[in-house]
Amino acid sequence: MTEQDVARVLTRRGALPALMTAIGILVALIVLGFLGATFSSLAVIADPVVDGSFFGAIWSGQLVGSLAGPLPIALGAFLCFWQIAPIAASLRLGHVVTRAVLAATAGALLLFVVTLAFTLILWAIGLVGSATGLHATSTPTSPAVLAFRALSVLVSVLPVVVLGAILLWGWLQRHPLDYKVSGTLDEV
Repeated sequence: MTEQDVARVLTRRGALPALMTAIGILVALIVLGFLGATFSSLAVIADPVVDGSFFGAIWSGQLVGSLAGPLPIALGAFLCFWQIAPIAASLRLGHVVTRAVLAATAGALLLFVVTLAFTLILWAIGLVGSATGLHATSTPTSPAVLAFRALSVLVSVLPVVVLGAILLWGWLQRHPLDYKVSGTLDEV
């Protein structure tokens, strides 16, 4: 990739609509995660068999999980809607949905890469710790397990990303841009 190619990519117009859509997707996923965590916690508390002292542990675990997934998904959607397959007012609904599926897949792939890197770093820290006698060594999570978790996240976030793309498409139809929207997918 030449300097001209990099400059062309970084100066591609359309970052603001893509960014606003990604922020909307991020907020929606965080709100849905918080609601899911709240209802899961309330279900545990309402169960007379379960001790209520688990509430804090369950709530914190749910919160960490609800924040860890949405950020890579939103970042992947932003990059896809800006660089790879932007949404334009002239597209048909089928194309918008297809591009949204691509954006959600890009986010899930990014989530997989980030989770794999984090898992490998923790595993390496565990190895160093066991060599120095500080920690016990744990086996890292299999990449296949991480891939299936990323696919599970993809399935759960897909409706939100598709809705975000459709809302962006509708907004662009009512507020036409003064420039042509195109991405890497359109240049092929």
